[in-house]
Amino acid sequence: MPRKKIDEKTKQNVILAYENGISRKKIAERFGISLSSVGRIIKEKVPKQSLAKKDETDTKTARQKKIEDLERRIAELERAVLEFEAKKKAHCRS
Repeated sequence: MPRKKIDEKTKQNVILAYENGISRKKIAERFGISLSSVGRIIKEKVPKQSLAKKDETDTKTARQKKIEDLERRIAELERAVLEFEAKKKAHCRS
């Protein structure tokens, strides 16, 4: 069964949505096309350099979030250690 033809206006809207940071899955749902069609349209229409930059930015963002989460966890653990040591000293004085 041949796939349906996606008109140029839809392709432009797919590219615009992608460039605005909307996920490929949401784009597919919004325009009623398959996820693979979204990927194919993006691959055809977006310059490779732009794709590489977007992937790099997404990776940095995800990495930065992980770093922030780890830093927050370290701060929590340091606080817990200080509280434990304070309780230990207070207990020893009693």
